[in-house]
Amino acid sequence: MKIYLIRHCESEDDVLNCYGGCADFDLTDKGIETAEQYSNKIVNLGIEKIFSSPYKRAKNVASIFNEKLNCGIDIIDDLKEMNTYGVMSGVNKYLAKKIFDLLLNSEEYKEFGYYKGKSFEGGESVENFDNRVRNAFSFITNNSYNTIAIVSHGGVFRSVYKNILNQSKKILEIADVATIEIEYDNGEYSIISMNGIELEK
Repeated sequence: MKIYLIRHCESEDDVLNCYGGCADFDLTDKGIETAEQYSNKIVNLGIEKIFSSPYKRAKNVASIFNEKLNCGIDIIDDLKEMNTYGVMSGVNKYLAKKIFDLLLNSEEYKEFGYYKGKSFEGGESVENFDNRVRNAFSFITNNSYNTIAIVSHGGVFRSVYKNILNQSKKILEIADVATIEIEYDNGEYSIISMNGIELEK
């Protein structure tokens, strides 16, 4: 099975400077345009099914792709972004610093995030997140398709890269419609190509 893991496009939290995570923001006009342009690049890849996170910024990208591919979309709950920001999800970052000043300056939350191994107050554990991403990939690869696309989030990219592709480097930046082309064969995953991803040196 060939898997194209694709990150969603620009969403409203990006321009509103809000914490995303589990907050369900929609695409911006620029995000819609980026998805439409990218759909022209993937139309001839032989994609037979799109699997998507239920969050609007991913699901709506998948819908734009499906207008060209006409292969159908399966929504997979376990492909949701990690709830890294907990009670700050959906809040403007400047405002969050004022509201949650005591927590943000506490010893417990001076550092948090996927690679720090913890989320902010009210967030999801990294262990739970990694487990559900594994569950999603197990479910998807049990299907009999030859070529599929997965539309998801930056956190899912990091989890897949570390735990499913068994790569040790950290992912620093992930562009809109960044793509990892993956080959899955008899329980083994291998990377064919990567675009739009910046790794640590």
